[in-house]
Amino acid sequence: MNVFESVKQSIRTREAAEHYGIEVKRNGMACCPFHDDRTPSLKLDHRFHCFGCGADGDVIDFAARLYNLSPKEAAQKLAQDFGLLYDSQAPPKKTYIRQKSEAQKFKETKQWCFRTLADYAHLMRGWETNLAPRTPDEELHPLFVEAMHRKDYVEYLLDFLMDGDMEEQKTWIAEHTTKIMDLERRNKKMAEKPTNRERLREITEGIEQNIKELFESEKYMRYLSVMSRFHRYSVNNTMLIYMQKPDATLVAGYNKWKNQFERHVKKGERGITIIAPTPYKKKIEEQKLDPDTHAPMLDANGRVVMEEKEVEIPLFRPVKVFDVSQTDGKPLPSLAADLFGNVQHFEAFMEALKRSAPVPIAFEEMSADTDGYFSSSQQRIAIRQGMSEVQTVSAAVHEIAHSKLHNYQKEQKTAAGTDAATAPKPKDRHTEEVEAESISYAVCQYYGIQTGENSFGYIANWSQGKELKELRDSLETINKTAGALIADIDRHFKDICKERGIDLESEPEQEAGTETIQPESQQPESPQTIQENQEAVPDPEPAWKIPTELPEQDPAMFRYYITQDSLNVGTYPLMDRKTITELAAPVKVEQDSITVFGCIDYPQPLTAEQEREYALLPASENPPVLDTSVDHAAEAAQLPDAPEQTLDEYPMPDPILREDDLKNCGYQDGDLLPLSKERALELFEQDLTVYAVVDGGSAEMLFDREEFESQLPGTVFALSREEWEESPAFDALVQDRKNHQQEREQAFLSHEGDCFAIYQVKDDESLREIRFEGLEWLKSIGREVERENYDLIYTAPLSGKDAPEAVAEQLFYRFNNEHPKDYHSPSMSVSDIVAIRKDGALSCHYCDSFGFQQITGFLDANPLKNAEMAMEDDYGMIDGIINNGPKEPTVAQLEQQAMSGQPISLMDLAAAAHREERDKRKSVVEQLHQQPKQESKKTAPKKSAEREI
Repeated sequence: MNVFESVKQSIRTREAAEHYGIEVKRNGMACCPFHDDRTPSLKLDHRFHCFGCGADGDVIDFAARLYNLSPKEAAQKLAQDFGLLYDSQAPPKKTYIRQKSEAQKFKETKQWCFRTLADYAHLMRGWETNLAPRTPDEELHPLFVEAMHRKDYVEYLLDFLMDGDMEEQKTWIAEHTTKIMDLERRNKKMAEKPTNRERLREITEGIEQNIKELFESEKYMRYLSVMSRFHRYSVNNTMLIYMQKPDATLVAGYNKWKNQFERHVKKGERGITIIAPTPYKKKIEEQKLDPDTHAPMLDANGRVVMEEKEVEIPLFRPVKVFDVSQTDGKPLPSLAADLFGNVQHFEAFMEALKRSAPVPIAFEEMSADTDGYFSSSQQRIAIRQGMSEVQTVSAAVHEIAHSKLHNYQKEQKTAAGTDAATAPKPKDRHTEEVEAESISYAVCQYYGIQTGENSFGYIANWSQGKELKELRDSLETINKTAGALIADIDRHFKDICKERGIDLESEPEQEAGTETIQPESQQPESPQTIQENQEAVPDPEPAWKIPTELPEQDPAMFRYYITQDSLNVGTYPLMDRKTITELAAPVKVEQDSITVFGCIDYPQPLTAEQEREYALLPASENPPVLDTSVDHAAEAAQLPDAPEQTLDEYPMPDPILREDDLKNCGYQDGDLLPLSKERALELFEQDLTVYAVVDGGSAEMLFDREEFESQLPGTVFALSREEWEESPAFDALVQDRKNHQQEREQAFLSHEGDCFAIYQVKDDESLREIRFEGLEWLKSIGREVERENYDLIYTAPLSGKDAPEAVAEQLFYRFNNEHPKDYHSPSMSVSDIVAIRKDGALSCHYCDSFGFQQITGFLDANPLKNAEMAMEDDYGMIDGIINNGPKEPTVAQLEQQAMSGQPISLMDLAAAAHREERDKRKSVVEQLHQQPKQESKKTAPKKSAEREI
């Protein structure tokens, strides 16, 4: 018995309706869920029939209409919900392998020949245009000569393959197959050697795509998730933070660092004092007023009725927060990463940059969160000392771009000395940084210096949205400036190499594990970059990189690093001939993955148990890396605004492609959706029909895997839109939206334009009494409309200027008769809620038994407030961010004044905080020696968050 027979014989439509939450009267009548039914008009028994809308059918038809499913899916849902067994065995599908005919084989061979000759003709047209001599005396380029000799003959062959006799074509192809194959290889080789101008254009055009990929990556999602938990403080508190710690970037309370960010405050660090409101509630009695007349109400004896009310008394108190630089532990995510690696002929290349810069360049000490700056008042560029060669070059080019494009003081002086009508208008900071870093990336990429890991994150940080408006508007400026700067660097670098006797044509062999980027043949004078290539190292086990600050190690000794965990344990194994070295300042090892405060050298190695007990880290081992997708940022910068989230979008079969990708390939019908080759093969295995878009826009159905492999590289595949919308994969993507309620609701609430959202009662047995019921019924049973009882079903933008009430009625008709293809929920009915954002105003409309009724309180203005009230340990910090922290004040007199309700001066508090004597940090040796001796059987300490990166 198949699933259809099993369901029809076992389940009545009335039973299914009651199971799915529809109230059925004793006479078998119910309100029809398929239209706006005010009175019961749906008759339910073994079948169903509606006397209002005419809906009719059996139990499978009922479930299919109710949940917008196909008959098979509806039957399977009923069988699963009612626990029915059925025979699901079916004979295996036969596999048909289509054999290509001789005509098809000849057609494919002919197309291959035509494409190869067409590519060759395209190359020759480029040679004729770009390599033509500019003066009569200039020597002819060999490729220009080749183009002039062969272009006409190749065009004749193209015409012959299009319109010639078939037998002649077969003969010609058979005679010239080998030559066509050689020509195809040559085409690929020549295509891989773009001109300098083409290389620069490709680099700049690739910036936008790489940054978009970053926006869509898990790394960016984690970055936003973590950084959204930091509170933005008021102006007064910001001033307090600056006065006590001017270099503070990201601050949070003690417990918040520990619980939410898995970081702990370093020992001896002094907190930053800020003011936090700490109101308390008090109950008072007052006269009860008549709501209409506002006069005191009297009881039966003529006395004034008193009522008890709760009021909030505002108070303030000092609290402590700590900056990220005062903490250790799990690294915070960062979009930009530090760069490592060396640049061959670094000194010569930096000298070329100095000569190419319009202002002097100097090196100086700076904070770790600044790579360099351009000073327009002093007309100079400063670069931080101690960075890697790659990062130094990247920062230098970045600042040179600033000095060329954003030197407004010089431009204003120039304009004042001429007849210019107006001085140049300064650009906004976002555009300036995007332009400078894009030029830095383009120039470095041109010379083979890989800076994308840093540049893409930096540009994304300074872009005001995912649309990258600043980058798009400045592409012409970026191309022009980068091209001019490259020309200057080439000229100066060539001169410097001659001056210093550097022979670029005979380079020494490179060390193992590094890769040298060879310059193009057209530019033998270009510098080269030695990039670190871990994949080329024969030994896959990485070694510790000992920083220069660490002392040289005796080969006969065994070194162990002293980390924060070691200091927390406070002891070490006693052993003769040991030496303890304290560093002047903490340093990072293994690319900033762990902080080292010193080292201990032992004459013999420690046991594994000793290493765990005393939390000492062997210098020859790597700490375990649990999360390598988030780059460490020792000095995190203040965050930009989070980019706008999006409303529900049509689920594409391949999320990396859009419908325009098919139109760009020439296919304009609109009934297919684009696929990459990998996704196409995956859907092909699921028995979906896949097409290949070939011959300038025609779609060719594919029958076996061999046909996938025979397609040309770069071929776009496609899937029927109708078949995709009927597939289980499409339904799974639509249903998955329910797993992202909070993100989607936040996207709806933060959407800039007009939009709407549809909410429906959750599919929960406990909510049967409110599903499909009007407001009067809810009031009669003492229930209210609560957000927690609803699922967010659908969100979309709105167009038009109708009032919200009219929009709600339009949506009711649309989602009952013409709902979108990606709407897989029951048609809109009583108890549904439509939330509408119109001209910035939010209104919620309840679908009642007679039209829509506007309700309040369904969507709070601050959805985090309830969670924050439950978790915040200081009600004065109710600000949309849960930021618990220590509450012990450090200035006793000011705390007493604040607790008693007396006003205090912010300046007095700041001065008091400054007057507090900062505890002197004890040295590593003192911390180890002054701790009590540990028991030998002490429980091993927890691993430091530094090692659980």
